[in-house]
Amino acid sequence: MRYESSEAAEDALYEALAQGDLNTLMALWSDEEDSVCIHPSGPRLLGLDAIRQSWALILSQGNLVIDRSQLQIIAAGTLAIHNLIETINVREAGGARAFHMACTNVYMHGSRGWRMVLHHAAAVQDNANQPSEGIPQPRVLH
Repeated sequence: MRYESSEAAEDALYEALAQGDLNTLMALWSDEEDSVCIHPSGPRLLGLDAIRQSWALILSQGNLVIDRSQLQIIAAGTLAIHNLIETINVREAGGARAFHMACTNVYMHGSRGWRMVLHHAAAVQDNANQPSEGIPQPRVLH
């Protein structure tokens, strides 16, 4: 499938995760072997084979229905950077838990339309925007 916008490609990505569709998910990635995927607390995965293996393992545990919020897009020419918060709801014995991820998805436009070249997700705390007592706040260095 050809995606005419980075937003359409991203919608298809999260739909593929919700459906547990590894083939559609991987078809969204660029053919470039220098594509990168970093899952929360995971290693830096380089290349489509490593990326496919990681998603196959994740999806073998079930589909991922992810709510998206706070989307910010920076786009210029053939590059689009999407920064968002993912909320992943997981059912466990005794109830459900929500995990929040700060996520960056980078898309490039080429002959096959918009394709992903980077996915990077990191866990965030629910109170990440609140100052913590006793912890120095970061300074802007430049």
